[in-house]
Amino acid sequence: MEIIDFLFAEEQLLITGTLVILIALFAISIINDKFKKYEVIDVNGAVNLMNNDNLIILDVRDDKERKLGFIDNDLHIPLKQVKNKISTIDNKKDILVYCRSGSRSAHIASMLSNNNFDNVFSLKGGIKAWEKANLPIKKA
Repeated sequence: MEIIDFLFAEEQLLITGTLVILIALFAISIINDKFKKYEVIDVNGAVNLMNNDNLIILDVRDDKERKLGFIDNDLHIPLKQVKNKISTIDNKKDILVYCRSGSRSAHIASMLSNNNFDNVFSLKGGIKAWEKANLPIKKA
């Protein structure tokens, strides 16, 4: 009972409210991870996937970013166009999505997963992680 009195004391309400919000955000994060239909993989996992002939590597960066370099044999569809071009992507193949740092690719991986794509992967850290690992970059 002393803990409850302490947590709800007038001078502690801000701290208690902050604690409740942090616990809720943590719970939401765990729930989202459990229901996520795609997998986030690092560069080593991506390289392993590339041994698969059934893989589409999807670059969702804009044209300006792409000029700085890209992964060879990828498919380039800028983020803003993916929704309109989703029907042109073979949903029977594995899809590895990448962007500059990994946040846009996670968004697109989620969208693809929710549109009947079964094996979708997002490159953690994006092309920046790829370059940091000294993996090959193709320039246009």
